[in-house]
Amino acid sequence: MKTLDRYLLREVLAHFSLGLAVIVLLFLAGAVYEVLAPLVAKGADPYTLLLYLFYRTPEALVRGAPVAYLFALLFLLSRLGEDSELKALLALGIRRERVLLPLLGLGALLALLGFLLGESLVPKALAQGQDLLRRQVLERPRTLLTPGTTFQDARGRVVYVGEVARDRIGKLRILSQEEVVLAEEGRFQGGILQVEKGLRVTYEGDRPRTLTRFQEGELVLRDLTFEPWQNPANRMTLKELKEEVERLRKSGVKAGLEATTYYRRYAEPAASLVFALFATGLAFYLLGGSRSLGLVGVAVLTFFYYATWSVGRIMGEQNALDPILAAWGPNLLYGILGLLLFLGGRR
Repeated sequence: MKTLDRYLLREVLAHFSLGLAVIVLLFLAGAVYEVLAPLVAKGADPYTLLLYLFYRTPEALVRGAPVAYLFALLFLLSRLGEDSELKALLALGIRRERVLLPLLGLGALLALLGFLLGESLVPKALAQGQDLLRRQVLERPRTLLTPGTTFQDARGRVVYVGEVARDRIGKLRILSQEEVVLAEEGRFQGGILQVEKGLRVTYEGDRPRTLTRFQEGELVLRDLTFEPWQNPANRMTLKELKEEVERLRKSGVKAGLEATTYYRRYAEPAASLVFALFATGLAFYLLGGSRSLGLVGVAVLTFFYYATWSVGRIMGEQNALDPILAAWGPNLLYGILGLLLFLGGRR
């Protein structure tokens, strides 16, 4: 490895580490604010909640790495341009491609690590975090459940909680296409929700078919959707996601959420490669005048990627945009801009 490579990699890794640490802390702070703080106030076990943050950390690292790399590249190359170091390299006969090469190599390494972690560690950690909270709510429903919470039983029926009081819940609504169950009270027993004093109405098409009152009943639980990021597809592997997308499409259901998540597993790590081209192209393009990107410009371009990524993800998951375009759109935008800037920059 030559001196130039070592210098560029050392500097960009220093900025990358700082940026990644900030992004991970912000990501986890969102979980603390939305989930953990209210739970601690209600008496949840602090150790368990800290363990939940630990399970969320791999996802934060994988999601934050490309954004942190973009910030590090823009910040470093902007400084090199302002200090005339890039002009000095050109004057010494060092081509732009030579500067781009080590940054592409590091981007490829980050992309590979992100893909491998996103396929192996992240789904397992998210599943363990979900299971951790699930055990908490089964043991102490008052801790995690609030009026308006919904979850599912083993038959896929949606359970709506209207009231929460101590170890009991009330005003329950169990909904599916075939039936509606109303229950005054409920209590968790292991993985089972015992309901009392209820009414069950079954339907045939749009018309009620039977109406039955009951004193006691049981629902076997499957999933509790109280996390701030309620996307169960994030806990699936690529193989499971592909099978789920195919199953839904064969059933005539639009699989926007699952398909977008599937393509994002490839697109998000690959963004590191695109960012190397974009940042290098922009830095050399700005050498053509007295323009300087500055810290504000670095922050704006970094935030713009995050904004386009978020909008694309939401539109893809809501079936408002093709899942492939939703996942790869931000990369395509920065890639095309980067190529044009690189070809038009100073040689």
